[in-house]
Amino acid sequence: MIELVLLGVFAVLLANYVLALAVFARRGLEGNWLLVVLLTGTTGAALAAVLAALSDDGARYLDVALVLTGTAAVAAAVRAGLPRHRSPAEESA
Repeated sequence: MIELVLLGVFAVLLANYVLALAVFARRGLEGNWLLVVLLTGTTGAALAAVLAALSDDGARYLDVALVLTGTAAVAAAVRAGLPRHRSPAEESA
C-alpha cells in the first residue's frame, strides 16, 4: 500500500517538474529564473528521495537528492549576492 502512495507522490512530483520546465522553456531567463532553479532543484531532490524509498539500494538516489538541493541553495546564494537593477522609474525618483 505504501508503495502505491509513493508512486502517486512520484507521479505528482514528476508532473510538477515537467510543468516547471515547460514554463521555463516558454518564458526564458527574463524574470523568474531563480524560482525555476529552486523549484526544479527541490522537486528533483524530492523525486530522488521517493526513488530512494522505493528501491532496495537507495543510497545513490540520496546522493542525487543532496546534489540537487545543494545546487538550488548555491543558485539562491548567488542570486542574493547579485546587485539589484533599478527600473527607470525608480532611478528618476
